[in-house]
Amino acid sequence: MSSINLIIGGASKSGTTALYEMLRQCPDFYLPQRKELHYFSRPYLEHTTAGPGDSAVLHEIPATINAYMSHFIDKSLDQVAVDVSPSYLFHYGSAIQIAHDLPSVKIVFLLRRPEDKVFSQYVHLVAEGRETLSFEEALKQEMVRKAKGYSDMWLYTESGYYSDAIAAFQDAMGTENVKVFLFEEFRHDPEFVIREICLYAGLDGLQIFDTDLESNVSGLPRSLLLARLIAPNNFTNLLRRVLPSNLGQYIRRILRSMNTGEKPKISTETRAHLSALYQDDIAKLENLIGRTTGWLPTSDQ
Repeated sequence: MSSINLIIGGASKSGTTALYEMLRQCPDFYLPQRKELHYFSRPYLEHTTAGPGDSAVLHEIPATINAYMSHFIDKSLDQVAVDVSPSYLFHYGSAIQIAHDLPSVKIVFLLRRPEDKVFSQYVHLVAEGRETLSFEEALKQEMVRKAKGYSDMWLYTESGYYSDAIAAFQDAMGTENVKVFLFEEFRHDPEFVIREICLYAGLDGLQIFDTDLESNVSGLPRSLLLARLIAPNNFTNLLRRVLPSNLGQYIRRILRSMNTGEKPKISTETRAHLSALYQDDIAKLENLIGRTTGWLPTSDQ
């Protein structure tokens, strides 16, 4: 049975799709046709299918370790096999199972300034036609939705806390097997980040990538009907089984690009509110990873 060498474990809306597409360019890496397998999150996602599209997402997740590993069956012995599943960060109880099933795996997290990540997550669901509330109203409804069994994608505020998750993975897998990069540094210098990932994965760092990629651009949908048609649902699940994976992804990307309109902006007041919520957690995170993030207010702010 093939083994997984590297996991990109989150956070959502923090550059993991762009990283997936970059790594797929290089023959030293093996990534499955489907980006997000979410296998180790399945025990949690099985109980959170109440939100629009949530059950369709669950339907595509491997249910057994053999089904999960089958996505890597064509990997050659000298390739680095990579699972890109952002949900592992939120469902950090997965750390223990990952360490048990993949004892030699390393994990990378791309983390984004929480208030930016949270709002981008909201815009993503708006673009899919799944979220219909204003951002502020959606924040107010978060606990109600959680009680009803909505998945983690709807838990905007909660998904911006990182320190407990990073601590859990460090405890389960060892600090040396958990590496954190910041979305902001990935956007500013993707060549540096991807070279560091190559070295971390045991490669020589001489690999060449096209880093001029823009993935998962979200905005208000021009057509709500089209947005809902191409969002996760039983119809798109059927198309995935009928169409070749690359063709299906290409068609969906084109349709989504055509249907993406103006990108909404977070209000100054809401940004300030969220920023204040996360300050203690950011300080804990910085202590865990041994460096500053640049997300905390400075003395002149």
